[in-house]
Amino acid sequence: MKIYCSREIFSALKNIKFPKTKKEILGIAQFNDDISEASIISLNKIEDKIYYSIDEICENIKIVCDLELRNALKNIKFPATKSEIMKGLKNKDCPDSVIETIDELPENFVYNGISDICK
Repeated sequence: MKIYCSREIFSALKNIKFPKTKKEILGIAQFNDDISEASIISLNKIEDKIYYSIDEICENIKIVCDLELRNALKNIKFPATKSEIMKGLKNKDCPDSVIETIDELPENFVYNGISDICK
């Protein structure tokens, strides 16, 4: 499952004139005061190529689960909605990066397991 652009990413990149390389996109995003570190990390994970639209950028943003994220999710009871996952994580001492990653998930989806979240 792909994680599509958050409003924050879309807003930070909405006035870009295309085409742009990944490096150019990251440079623009990093100088935007309204973009979080989590969104910059997400943009760092896009494929290294030339992009011709914001839609193309958004289609390339994916969550790659690291060990920290997998560990935080291992005791969540699935199937679960984003809201249920967030409630489960708030009871743990999770790093902000984990909370921010889960917060970017689509709202209206039931996740059957960690693999539904991580790709």
